[in-house]
Amino acid sequence: MGSGSDGLVVSAALREQLLVLSTRVSKPKGTVLFRRGDACTGVFLICSGKVRLSLEAADTAFRPRILGAGCVVGLPSAVGGSHYSLAAEVVEQAELACVSQKALADCLRQNSVLCFEVMSILSNEISETRSALKHSGLRA
Repeated sequence: MGSGSDGLVVSAALREQLLVLSTRVSKPKGTVLFRRGDACTGVFLICSGKVRLSLEAADTAFRPRILGAGCVVGLPSAVGGSHYSLAAEVVEQAELACVSQKALADCLRQNSVLCFEVMSILSNEISETRSALKHSGLRA
């Protein structure tokens, strides 16, 4: 895993598996993939283009993040079985691999290596969120 754009790029192994499970779609700039509070349908692997993640509110603790190729959008909600906690909008024409929540869960149950990678990604997200809250003066 490495850093890319303003997000975490998944490993080649996880990317390959997500591509196998996915439906590929092309989305133009301005397309909203999901809004905060929407029921989670799954994750989106960005194959090309850029997607902005934001709270949809002016909150300096959670500045918008621009994610590019190799990043996954919607992972915390898909793994947790919850509604999306952020909004995702295409900001540059994007090719996306869409993986349903069920397909992702089945994959992670069957592959411990990929499951641990996802746990690492989510752990990093928690750490970054806590750091942002600490620097904003809000309580974590």
